[in-house]
Amino acid sequence: MSEFDINQAYLTATGHRDTDVPYSNIVALNEHASVLHYTKLDHRAPAEMRSFLLDAGAEYNGYAADLTRTWAAHGDNDFAHLIKDVNDEQQALISTMKAGTSYIDYHIQFHQRIAKLLRKHQLVTDMSEEAMVENDLTGPFMPHGIGHPLGLQVHDVAGFMQDDTGTQLAAPSKYPYLRCTRIIEPRMVLTIEPGIYFIESLLAPWREGPFSKHFNWQKIDAMKPFGGIRIEDNVVIHENSIENMTRDLKLA
Repeated sequence: MSEFDINQAYLTATGHRDTDVPYSNIVALNEHASVLHYTKLDHRAPAEMRSFLLDAGAEYNGYAADLTRTWAAHGDNDFAHLIKDVNDEQQALISTMKAGTSYIDYHIQFHQRIAKLLRKHQLVTDMSEEAMVENDLTGPFMPHGIGHPLGLQVHDVAGFMQDDTGTQLAAPSKYPYLRCTRIIEPRMVLTIEPGIYFIESLLAPWREGPFSKHFNWQKIDAMKPFGGIRIEDNVVIHENSIENMTRDLKLA
């Protein structure tokens, strides 16, 4: 199937027109998965299927859902194993969440988890996980925030608002793309959507300089045809628990 065909099948399954979904579906095969907001939808199926990233939502009573999953065409290769590990780390991160904590902290925590995966899969070598995060070697692999508020808009409002008077806290300078800096509170709905990508334009500056020797370029280049990985769930914050709507309802 082509990306266009897959998108049509998704709309049919959810009972939506393309104007009904809360955002343009991201249907990315192979290296297209490295484009964070890829919406081209090729009409031709690729000659070889390596990977499939689907970031697609639905709308109900005006409220948006925003889910992402990534699959490998073959279940026993390095990319498939990396998908499993990203999924496991995403679930582990969600299990640590609680009301009264900073959303920024979860973003930073996942960069530490990315560093662990980069070492495990030998994509970055001979460097501690702490040094990877400190020197931003994890940055080119996850060039977006850990998630965002979700509600009537898919990227809902007030992600930076700190109080009822509208005081704002900007994203950290190291992670300017983070869409939420709030202390998470009961009744908030948020996405948790970590990823690992192989984007040449972001990796290219690291091919030169003192840190280049730590990147396993042969293995990284072998991953580039797969594009990237993103796993995204929608969670509700409660006083003493976190509700993962995506998993609990078996939506993905």
